Amino acid sequence: VTQRLCNQIAGKLNSRPRKRLGFFTPQEYIHAHL
Repeated sequence: VTQRLCNQIAGKLNSRPRKRLGFFTPQEYIHAHL
């Protein structure tokens, strides 16, 4: 497993909307609450 593959997987997971965050992505949630 390469670092590039890990980064791609992390990017996909972090850009996925989460039910726990009100269907915002983690990045959208952080920006909305700062």
